[in-house]
Amino acid sequence: AALTAAYPGFCLGVEVRDLKVYLIMKNGPKLLYDDGLVKGFEDKLKRPDVKDMLAQLYRPGRGREPFRPDYDPGRFRVDGLFAAVYGASASEVGGHLVPVDFCGARVRFNAQNGAAEALKGAGRELAALVAKRPQLRQYLFPLGGTFAWRTIAGTSRLSPHSWGIAIDLNPRHGAYWRDRKRTGPEVETLRNSYPQEIVEIFEKHGFIWGGKWSHFDLMHFEYRPEMAKKWQLSRGAGPGG
Repeated sequence: AALTAAYPGFCLGVEVRDLKVYLIMKNGPKLLYDDGLVKGFEDKLKRPDVKDMLAQLYRPGRGREPFRPDYDPGRFRVDGLFAAVYGASASEVGGHLVPVDFCGARVRFNAQNGAAEALKGAGRELAALVAKRPQLRQYLFPLGGTFAWRTIAGTSRLSPHSWGIAIDLNPRHGAYWRDRKRTGPEVETLRNSYPQEIVEIFEKHGFIWGGKWSHFDLMHFEYRPEMAKKWQLSRGAGPGG
């Protein structure tokens, strides 16, 4: 339900075959919902199925997010889904990129599934925020970048920047887990010191923030509307989930 709501016209529904559930993608492969394998955290990063991708709940808003080891909602990404929606190669993604005015800077973002419009909306609200509170501009600029067809540092996995759906703000204020200790208290201190007004604006427009991961990436915002839909559905389900 979260996927078909977040990717209308791309996630067309589900199919049950041989006691297995598949997600049907427009012009793409059928994606296996549950591969039936018992996987640890690293295996889920390297070989996630659709169930793994949505298993960890991303909670938006200012509520204090306690540190939980290996809790990175949104970092398990099924490449086949994003390839079907945003493009399966650098040239295919490039054909979907459009210029977006982000607080006066011109950046390229994917026009598919409303990603570019979401960034434009976030940029408009951030520009108004910075006009009122100029000291926050330092957290935005200079930008770390948007589209770049590349793998994640230290891995062979494609970065979400490859699909043109992620933006890195000023790296000077964007602590990254590979460069620092990963103790719980330190992560919580870094997370709580980042301007929550910036985070809330991005979340309002369907982005998730890498600062809410135990493997934190404070400068990173990624357009992931299915994570927001999953949160909304979980809230509607009540305490029993």
